Amino acid sequence: MRHKIVAMRLPNVSGDAAARLRLALILTGIVLIVEVVGGLWAHSLALLSDAGHVVTDLVVLVLSAFALGQVQRPASPRRTFGYHRVGILVALLNALLLAAIVIGIVIEAIHRLAHPGPVRGGLMAAAAVVGLLISLAIARSLQPLQRDLTVKSALMHIWGDAWASGGIIVAGLLIAVTGWLPIDPLLSLAIAVLIAWSAWRVVAAAIDILLESTPADLRTDSVVAAVKRVPGVRDLHDLHIWSLGAQSRAMSAHLLIDDQRVIQAQDILAEVREVLAHEFEIEHTTIQFESLVCRPGDVFCVQPEGHPHTDDAHDRVTRRAAG
Repeated sequence: MRHKIVAMRLPNVSGDAAARLRLALILTGIVLIVEVVGGLWAHSLALLSDAGHVVTDLVVLVLSAFALGQVQRPASPRRTFGYHRVGILVALLNALLLAAIVIGIVIEAIHRLAHPGPVRGGLMAAAAVVGLLISLAIARSLQPLQRDLTVKSALMHIWGDAWASGGIIVAGLLIAVTGWLPIDPLLSLAIAVLIAWSAWRVVAAAIDILLESTPADLRTDSVVAAVKRVPGVRDLHDLHIWSLGAQSRAMSAHLLIDDQRVIQAQDILAEVREVLAHEFEIEHTTIQFESLVCRPGDVFCVQPEGHPHTDDAHDRVTRRAAG
């Protein structure tokens, strides 16, 4: 009996993302206006620092919307995997923008520590409250889409703003009550550290994908064990699992099976693909049937050039060409 694959479809991030990103852009623009006006009026470096971060948020959200649109483009003869990694490149660009903001904040904070100026703590706190409420609304809107690395990088910007706004509220109240001005540039340095940490997390995730690392939430031994439970599979080797993009995984492997008819081998292949799709969300698979050329259990064995299969195939092609 043939086994029909019922593929598991990952959430269609791009379907709902466009509307959510447009709303996030509008709300982020409001935050920027509030923090720039409030920062200049209150003479608060912390508010202006966060406003600089909000500028990158706007750029990030625009780039994220662009990347999500690119992912939907069909594959072409030149780009046979489509445009899944446009979002990864955008995530790296986002991280570079964050790094530039961090450097600017640190330089200005050091200057303010050496030459403190008057700060209106109450106004500073009021502006930060508006920024906090809007950032939380944006984060809640984008939270369901965070499995996409592009959206996740944008969401990290937004959460960074929320935490920064919370800190600014506390600092503003502290300045209003005690008049301790150094808290403003010190808080700016703390915001810079928070931004740098967010940038590093995005870079690490993007590099893992570009290096075609095994997804962090997958264990290769679990994949091997699940595949070997399929009737007819004797062993598995030359295994590679990687991410095409934040929402798409791929796998290639050689399966050792008994010598049998092609139709029987296709049944085994169908069951293996179903297991991979439903248990591990791996839908793009390239699986080759093999006889034993690697030691049993050597999952990552790569067949050397000139192994018996290649030699035999070469001899057959040569004889066929000679007539």
